[in-house]
Amino acid sequence: MKSSRRNAGLVFAGLLWLSDVMLAQEVRRAVPLNEPPAPRALPVEEATPPPEEKPSTPEQPNDKRQLEYANALFARKMYDLAIPEYERYLSDYGSGSGRANAYFGLGESYRLLGKNGPARSNFQKVLDEFGDSEFAGPAAYALAVLAFSQKDFTTAQPLFHKAAAKSKDASVALSAKYFEARCLESSKRADDALMLYLQVAEAKSQYREDARTTAGAMLLARGRRTDALKQYEALAGEAEKPAAKAEAAVRAGLIALDLAVADRAKIDSAMAEKARVLLQKGRAASDSGRWKGVAQAGLLRLEYQTGQFAQVISDYKKSAEQLPEEAKPEAMLLVGNAQRQLGHTQEAEGIYREIIEKFPNREEAKDARYQRLINIYNSDPNAVIAEVDEFLKTNPTSERADQAKLLRAEALYKQQRFGEAAPFYEELRASQLAPKLRAEAAYKQGWCAVQMKDGARAIEAFSYFIKTFPDNPQTPIALTQRALAYQQSNNVDAAIADLNFLISNYPSAKEREATIQQKALLLGELNREPEMAQTFQQLLKEYPKSSAVAQANYYIGKAAFDGKEYKRALTSLDAARR
Repeated sequence: MKSSRRNAGLVFAGLLWLSDVMLAQEVRRAVPLNEPPAPRALPVEEATPPPEEKPSTPEQPNDKRQLEYANALFARKMYDLAIPEYERYLSDYGSGSGRANAYFGLGESYRLLGKNGPARSNFQKVLDEFGDSEFAGPAAYALAVLAFSQKDFTTAQPLFHKAAAKSKDASVALSAKYFEARCLESSKRADDALMLYLQVAEAKSQYREDARTTAGAMLLARGRRTDALKQYEALAGEAEKPAAKAEAAVRAGLIALDLAVADRAKIDSAMAEKARVLLQKGRAASDSGRWKGVAQAGLLRLEYQTGQFAQVISDYKKSAEQLPEEAKPEAMLLVGNAQRQLGHTQEAEGIYREIIEKFPNREEAKDARYQRLINIYNSDPNAVIAEVDEFLKTNPTSERADQAKLLRAEALYKQQRFGEAAPFYEELRASQLAPKLRAEAAYKQGWCAVQMKDGARAIEAFSYFIKTFPDNPQTPIALTQRALAYQQSNNVDAAIADLNFLISNYPSAKEREATIQQKALLLGELNREPEMAQTFQQLLKEYPKSSAVAQANYYIGKAAFDGKEYKRALTSLDAARR
């Protein structure tokens, strides 16, 4: 038994060397360690001791001697001599306990001599006939390596899986798990690969760095930014090369920055500070290379997103000379936007034009054209209308084109050119705008109709808005405006229905109080005095401090008087008088 374990130990140590030889050209990032075979005890030739000194020990069985001899030849890398000795063992000792060892040694010898066909046959023999032996894991690994080296990932993956499950040597099991992940990734089974990469990343090994890098990228692609941050942040402390540390720190910093500003209404200050520390770490690294410029641009973006506009401009002036050329467009765009936020429209205009002229093929140039439109809109709404037409000729993305059209509609609305603005707002119903902006456009279209006193168009526009954006904060106002349009169109029932809908479904709306009052007055105009009085009573109950209290009491008293309820009428009319 000890001999079998010792031989298995030799095999386990040799397996990582095996993967180094076979996978060196295939492993895209991590290269297995080049480990020599582990030292092992070899039989020593001893003279037979004299009988009178000590009785002779029992002679070792022939099958074990034969296997030890074959293993000794293998250990001395005499593979061509080891092969016939392994074959002799298998031929002569059909029930020998070392047959799994012999088949594996035979397979390894053939493989190391470049004879992959017989190597595969013997490794497969181990799996088929000795699947529970300690050689099953190494045999599966060896077969997996042969398949992986031929880019046969479908065959290699289950073999690596079996090797990881059956190998008693932790380093072989971890290596198998890593390369199984590689196979799964190459076979488009990214979710399964990700789970294995995360497991490999937890153990200290030569594969950890690549496992973290790949897992981080996969997590980021799936929108799991918090989990991706953990991987890159750990990598920033674990990576061996300074350049890799710098890259990981910058990537982690950029993810932290995105997380910090995910909710524009409330910046996560703790995450923003983490982003700052990581980006500064990446920028200060001795071998940061191109990532230094990326880090600097990230720090400028952090300052911009946290409202430090003057700091953005100041820091850019200090670092502009050190920024690599590829990082300048993004940094300049941030500075231009900061100038615009500070109301420095001329300075912003100059920077936007410089970006467009110097970097016409960069994405930042496309963005600068749009940001310039906003700058013009803020300073001269009249001029932006013609500028939008010029912008649309540059073939922007659908989203940017729609945003530009919205600016044009807003400029016309601001100039009270409602008839011209309305069709542009209507066009944006089918746009690529964010839901909030589409809602704003639909709402403004309704108001254009109100301003033009076009009841039919107001009803249509507000109907679209109410149906499409029922949870928008402006929906209660849209309901009141549609009710008014219905009332002006003599569709009183529809008007009352809108008012009832608002009262019932928007209990917290600030418009609700006025809506109850409006409903009561409308019922009064229709001579539906009992319903009017009931509605005014609802107003007094729910809004006792309303400015319409006196009016409500008056009409409640009047309705009671008309109904000859004089005592009740006196109470309400007296309250109205007081």
